Amino acid sequence: MNLYKLNDVLPLVNDKHSCLEHRSQKILLPLPPSQLGKSKTGIKKILEESSNELAKKLNGFLLAIGKIHFLSNTAQTFQDNPTLWIPVKLNFVLFVPERGHRVRAIVSKLGKKHIACLIHSRFNASFHRETIPPLYQNFVFKLGQSVILEIIECDVVDKILDIKTTLVEINKQ
Repeated sequence: MNLYKLNDVLPLVNDKHSCLEHRSQKILLPLPPSQLGKSKTGIKKILEESSNELAKKLNGFLLAIGKIHFLSNTAQTFQDNPTLWIPVKLNFVLFVPERGHRVRAIVSKLGKKHIACLIHSRFNASFHRETIPPLYQNFVFKLGQSVILEIIECDVVDKILDIKTTLVEINKQ
């Protein structure tokens, strides 16, 4: 998954319906020997490829990263493993979906029994038509429609984030 640039996502962090957190953290990251001459791009590639594994460590899903700052000009190896471990400081934005939180989404698919949405153009979420509040029962949904959803359940299934939600509000623009 390609990560966004930090500056593109930072304005969204202040939206109360974004479920985004901006963090700065020191992390020890692996760098394979094949990436020695291009360490920053190698680290970015590692972050993109291992975003699901990082989600557990960071308690959120990596959405954007800023500049990579090396904390040392030397790396370490452990137990004869050829991978180098480099201490870095990262500024990043995480998507932190939690039960009960509300999040802004865009309708992406209309089914007979459910409606699928995208959160931050990246994460899939869905809600059943039978859970639509009475206020919106006769509303005709359109692709690209902005909605506010409440997160009911959030699981990672086969390395894919599965977010089940209920509809809270429709942006009728």
